Amino acid sequence: MAGLFQGLFQGKPNRPDFTPDMLPKNRYELFFTTLKLNFFNLIKLNFIYLLFTIPLWVWLWMNYMVLLNLIATAADAQAMLQTVSEFFTQGQFTLLLMGLVPCVMLLGPAKAALKYVTRNWARDEHAYVWSDFWDAFKANWKQGLALSSLNAAVMFLGLFGLNFYAVMGSESTLYVVLQTLLVVLLVLYLFINLYAWPMMVTYEMRFSDILRNSLIMAVGRLPFSLLYLLITLVPVAICAFFPPFVLYYFVIGYAFHAFLNVSYTNGAFDKYLNTRIEGAEVGKGLRKEEEDEYEYVDIDEDEEDEDEDGKRP
Repeated sequence: MAGLFQGLFQGKPNRPDFTPDMLPKNRYELFFTTLKLNFFNLIKLNFIYLLFTIPLWVWLWMNYMVLLNLIATAADAQAMLQTVSEFFTQGQFTLLLMGLVPCVMLLGPAKAALKYVTRNWARDEHAYVWSDFWDAFKANWKQGLALSSLNAAVMFLGLFGLNFYAVMGSESTLYVVLQTLLVVLLVLYLFINLYAWPMMVTYEMRFSDILRNSLIMAVGRLPFSLLYLLITLVPVAICAFFPPFVLYYFVIGYAFHAFLNVSYTNGAFDKYLNTRIEGAEVGKGLRKEEEDEYEYVDIDEDEEDEDEDGKRP
């Protein structure tokens, strides 16, 4: 039983040896190859990370039930819309945001660990599901907590501001302009998060340097950043219209999106950072150009030749 439990959370470190000509030639091949190899490990990793999201889901569920109870008391459709409007314009929405702040903050170290393990898998490097997750948790908890605290603050101020400008928009066009500007800034901040978490677990940088470099890459690779954001928002939109789809996050959603994130940023870091860092390896997991001329040698046949001739050819 102990061996079964250990295998469940640590996986199997022994994989067949690959010859260089079997390595992926590009990042698309690398992504699907490593995804296939680690699919079930992603489910295990998702379960571990999910434990840290329990306070968040409980708080969201409590507020969702409050909203449903308020809607149930509405006599007609117009009263229902009025009830929903009051939920977002009165103190209940502010209370919701205040409760979300500590829930988001607590996710920081776990998210850093999630990015570290998936980053290794995306580079076709070995990582134990539990032990490497915990090691990365301890190694990055300070910066992880700092970034999640900043995220919580931005989330609170951003959503509060959007809600305020939406209410005041009918009184002045200025509020509509401010709301639009706030949306742009929040989207840009989401782009920064795309690069900041993988950068945190890959390089030894000060927290301010992580944010600065992430901002530069977010702006410099704006189309790709936008594409990833759209991909990330698709499951969220589905959950909004079909709540049972939330099971996707309970099964594999968090780990899969982290894997997708680091698969993209691994290539971006190779192009813009690793080439400028002395000794940094570029293209981990990919077939190198010098390996195109690799010739596979059968060891057994080589030994037979040595026995017959007394020397190696």
